[in-house]
Amino acid sequence: MSQPSFGTAEEVVIEDAKLKLDLARQRLADLVTFGITRQWLDQLHSNIQAYEALAPDSTLLAMQKSLTADKDDTLKQIERWGSFLRDRCKFAFGSGPRNPFPLSSFRSAITNESKMLQVLPSLVALANQYDTALSSFGQPSDYASQGQLLRDRLDQLNRQQEMAKRERKIATSNRRQAAKTVYDQLRHLNEVARAVYRDQPTQRDLFRGLIQRTTTTVALASAPAD
Repeated sequence: MSQPSFGTAEEVVIEDAKLKLDLARQRLADLVTFGITRQWLDQLHSNIQAYEALAPDSTLLAMQKSLTADKDDTLKQIERWGSFLRDRCKFAFGSGPRNPFPLSSFRSAITNESKMLQVLPSLVALANQYDTALSSFGQPSDYASQGQLLRDRLDQLNRQQEMAKRERKIATSNRRQAAKTVYDQLRHLNEVARAVYRDQPTQRDLFRGLIQRTTTTVALASAPAD
């Protein structure tokens, strides 16, 4: 999905729009000359509110990071669970070819949740199949079930994280589009106001575009119309 671009930070657009909205309401009698009505300004206000009602990226990013932390923690729990199973298999079957533990696959999956999701079912099956032999080396009777629960938890978190990424991408697009809507209205308001006040430099300068704005604009924000 392409992102609307207007070369300005969203927060700058919104804050400038609020300022220009206040200025325009004070000068409505002049601006109506070129079609800026109370209803038009009310729509601008509604569009500003619509943008501000959207969840900020910081909130969505925090949710995504929280899921990542939960997933990493679960992956560490799985590594510990698998390491215990590995060691018990070594005690029970030795280090030779009779040892059924897939050591190489487990090592490569320790830091990769996608690989771990593929490896875990075989580990759970191994813990279940050799439950009697491994119990002699401390394996609990529910060890296979513990592994399955961890596998299900990792799978759930992985899917939630991917969903969070997609939702954040969509939210970013929606927020950018909402800001673009305000930006387009803001540009039109600036153009109209500069046309209305072409012979009044002090008033005209209040409605400069975003790129040309200076601290003078802010200082004059409360200045009455000439």
